[in-house]
Amino acid sequence: MIEVTEKMIDWHFLNKKQSIRIYFCYTPLCGTCKLAKKMLEHWSTNHSDTSIHAVNINVNRNLAMKWKIKSVPYVVVFVNGMKAHEFYKFQSIENIERQLSAFVCQNKK
Repeated sequence: MIEVTEKMIDWHFLNKKQSIRIYFCYTPLCGTCKLAKKMLEHWSTNHSDTSIHAVNINVNRNLAMKWKIKSVPYVVVFVNGMKAHEFYKFQSIENIERQLSAFVCQNKK
């Protein structure tokens, strides 16, 4: 998982090489966020063609307001620069698999 800042994300949207972008928003002291990060890292090992970018919203507050993040942990998927999918619940690795894999596979075609 790659840690990014708001400036880096702005650059991502200007650089059109990768049409699908997944961002994991968290705060460092959030215990649920730590568990969610481990689940996402597990998902990531089976999907090496898709990277997940981590965003600490304590230091990227403008981004939290711009994306209208209600709570953390939070995952948002952008396709061609547009918000396409988001979720807050990390019930299980299987749930993450369903949410991300199906969505990413569907949009890579």
